[in-house]
Amino acid sequence: MIAMAKELLVIGIDGAVFTLVKKFHEDGVIPNISSLMENGVLAEAYPCPPCDTPTNWTTIATGATTATHGATSFYMHIPGEPLDLGLRKRERSQLSRFCKAEYLWNIAERHGLTPFVINYPAGWPSKFKRGAMSLYSWTMPESLPRVLASSATYTFSASSVDARYRILRAESVPSKFSSLSPPLQVRVPIEGGLIERPLHIKAIILDSRGDGYDSLALQVKDKVHYVKRGSWSDWLELDIKTKHGVLRCLFRVKVLEISPDGTSLRLHRTDIFNTKGWTQPESLAEQFIKNSLICIEPQVGAVPYDIFGRESAYVSSSIREAKSLVEIIGYMKRTIGWRVCFVHYHLLDSINHRFAAPYEGLPESSSGEVEVAQEAMRRAYKIVDDFVGDLLKRCVSEDTVVALVSDHGAVPTWKVVNLPMAFVREGLLSYKWDERLGKYVVDWSKTLAFPYFEPPYVWVNLKGREPHGVVEPKHYEEVRDRVIEALYSIRDPENGQRVIELALRREDARPLGLGGERDGDVVYFLKPPYEIFDGRLELLNAAELPPDAFAKSEVYGAERVFGAHAYYLPTARSRNFTVSAVLIMSGPGIRRGVELKKPIYLTDLAPTLAHLMALPVPKDAEGRILYEALE
Repeated sequence: MIAMAKELLVIGIDGAVFTLVKKFHEDGVIPNISSLMENGVLAEAYPCPPCDTPTNWTTIATGATTATHGATSFYMHIPGEPLDLGLRKRERSQLSRFCKAEYLWNIAERHGLTPFVINYPAGWPSKFKRGAMSLYSWTMPESLPRVLASSATYTFSASSVDARYRILRAESVPSKFSSLSPPLQVRVPIEGGLIERPLHIKAIILDSRGDGYDSLALQVKDKVHYVKRGSWSDWLELDIKTKHGVLRCLFRVKVLEISPDGTSLRLHRTDIFNTKGWTQPESLAEQFIKNSLICIEPQVGAVPYDIFGRESAYVSSSIREAKSLVEIIGYMKRTIGWRVCFVHYHLLDSINHRFAAPYEGLPESSSGEVEVAQEAMRRAYKIVDDFVGDLLKRCVSEDTVVALVSDHGAVPTWKVVNLPMAFVREGLLSYKWDERLGKYVVDWSKTLAFPYFEPPYVWVNLKGREPHGVVEPKHYEEVRDRVIEALYSIRDPENGQRVIELALRREDARPLGLGGERDGDVVYFLKPPYEIFDGRLELLNAAELPPDAFAKSEVYGAERVFGAHAYYLPTARSRNFTVSAVLIMSGPGIRRGVELKKPIYLTDLAPTLAHLMALPVPKDAEGRILYEALE
């Protein structure tokens, strides 16, 4: 008889690579994750292709394949829409209204288990009645941003050349402002980011004790907020005009330094937080902000596990995010008593994109670059391990099943496939110059097949199905044959190697979890080290291409080496990296200290967790219960 769990915590670590988790476990780098492994089960997990974020976080939450749930990577084509419309609606595949499968958290709520989902790349908005859902750093369509403008530090001086940052003698100071030296004033900018109409708040510099200037009085709306040197103000509220309309916002100000003679002042302003459109229920946003659950302290000194160069600010932000997610999850456990929680953390995927290829010393990486990349990867896994450790301490009991899972891994790449040019060569795709856009746009009247890249699909421009279709139904199979031949004809000019691992008809891809109506007429997979995305989002839209895309060959060296995952089979490997994901489970009913001999599928997770929680298996799930992982 399996001991059933009372709580479930799913810790989603975007981009965690199975082989690297094992390496860092053996090296003693990730003690908290190692503890989960030693007290639970470790498995390599195959994602559903396309091996990308929206697809597989939906699979993890539903147990369904891509063909069933319909979340086809970041771009999604719905039959009947113009073929290029989905490319103008990036990320809509994550929205709950486009998901055709049942989420495990909805089953939990129906059976009396309160769910909480945070920062998760699928399922927004929720249909919860008792549960709650929150976005955080991961944004969604049909939501509002949590942060309207990033934090800023301002230095004011009596001798500043820039009048905006000059300290002046205060004018018309109300008698209620008590100062033993003449009051001074500055104007604190509220600007940047999505703010369309910058504002200023008046700050009066005061001498409260007669031994020098030591505090501020901030005038916001009809309220005055006093703040001393080294302290934070109360939460300040403003209605700010943004690109999303006028929004009620909250922020705080910290006085970092005031010179006693009043000649210099340094302030730190937090992010400008929006209070609407990113939590359900909406009142949660203000609770999270005002209860100090969001880390607002500016970074002082070295960033723990700092990653080098341009990644430093991102990593610092990610560390604060990890702390905030833990605080919020703990708060929600105390307030709504969640029994099922899904959380997603994205750091590793970004680090993979930046450092996977240099980590392997490819191509032509110097020894110094290799060392930097390997150290950056090690430090990133330590940051994730600290996050996991904090969650285990704050939110887990002996009755909690913990599932640490990633959506995919990554492999290093350094060559780009210019797929549209191969289709142009074969007469499948045609372009015309658009003077207004300054780009080449698809000539639908002469286009037989249209490629997507994320997902790696090709659609036949079929008459009667596509709004501007030209291919007669009787020529459908002929065009698909030509597409497959064109894909296989793309060769690397340096070595003659074929860049396509596999190209097949939609129906032939059913064993891979594809074949649904939103999957292309032809599905293709690249070989590593070939990729399509080279850091320019505009090149992911084959409907509009800049002139330089036509100047490049069908295969060319990447401007920057990259770690990628969306274009490959789930089994793709390259040295220390693999596209496959990682699963670690620990808790009631789960075996201890076991590594499963065979890889599992991410579709298996939802049925297994439902079984451990004594819940019905999601009705659209296609995976199995992992009995070999259970006691």
